[in-house]
Amino acid sequence: MALINSTDLGKRIRNEDYDNLYYFYGHDVGALELYVKKLINKLVPKADQTMNLHKFDGKKLDVAELANACEALPMFAERVCVVVNDLNMDSVPKADGDVIRKALSDLPETTVVVIYATGVDLYKTKKALTDKNKRFADFCAKHGSVCEFAYKKAYDLAKSIVASLSKAGCTISKHDAEHLANLCLCDSAFISQEIKKLTAYAPGRQITKEDIDLLCVRRVESDGYALALNILKCNPKMVFRRLKELAEQNYEAFEILGIISFSISDLYRAKLARASGKMVADIISDFGYPRNREFAVKNAFSECSGISVERIREVIDILAQTDLKLKTKSSGAASDMLTLEQCVAKAMAVQC
Repeated sequence: MALINSTDLGKRIRNEDYDNLYYFYGHDVGALELYVKKLINKLVPKADQTMNLHKFDGKKLDVAELANACEALPMFAERVCVVVNDLNMDSVPKADGDVIRKALSDLPETTVVVIYATGVDLYKTKKALTDKNKRFADFCAKHGSVCEFAYKKAYDLAKSIVASLSKAGCTISKHDAEHLANLCLCDSAFISQEIKKLTAYAPGRQITKEDIDLLCVRRVESDGYALALNILKCNPKMVFRRLKELAEQNYEAFEILGIISFSISDLYRAKLARASGKMVADIISDFGYPRNREFAVKNAFSECSGISVERIREVIDILAQTDLKLKTKSSGAASDMLTLEQCVAKAMAVQC
């Protein structure tokens, strides 16, 4: 009964070593949902779910009904499974919270409760839960198992990508698998979707980087670094081509500006870190980078050496002025995109 990782959780599920209470949360919703589905089907086979699986919406939870479900006896089955999705303790009145804790603290041996979050934000920072949700997680760890589904590193996800493609009759190099993971920002749900697309496009053969770049939908966040770097290195052909593609995908100008600014900040931090004798690990630790963005830090650290800190500062100032302009004026999407294009043109013209 403690905080466990997803690997240990998977082993316990396979070995049918169950707790009476589970609490799952984390940014990698795709992996989380997969484990919840596996766990529920192991706890209560589909043939028994009609009478023995009780599902609750945590956003509109009736705590009395939850307490009753926890006390229910299994009907022609080994156990009862009670599932609560999107329970945010910040939104739960104290009296209801007390009822929930009382019900969960004394569960029958035949009852397993699974509480998991997919559509609510339980965090106060990138890594830390809000105070109420942290206290509830600690309570669940005392009475059962708690697992945080944080994003895995691209290196680790590459192994599962290789395995998934192998099962589908395809192959992929470890390097290209990491490229796919980074393109999807290490989000398991997006990776799973892209794997299905790739196997349909290239059945029975090796998946290449060219296949990935041709077929896979780039999350706009993954464009931020490439755009930022090419703005700083004055590559207008790449920058304006990609801006045009993003506009055609109906991304708003302020969204694109935001991801560019985000990555410029990565490069600025990396530049200052190098000047101070710091390393990649120091940046990741000091600024609390999640695992799915560690690659951005490593790239920024290696690429920033040829860019002056004065140039980066000038570009940041131009982006900040444009951000204010977009947020304070009333205009249409076409006009906003023109403002963004003028911004990046001005940024590329900076001489430092």
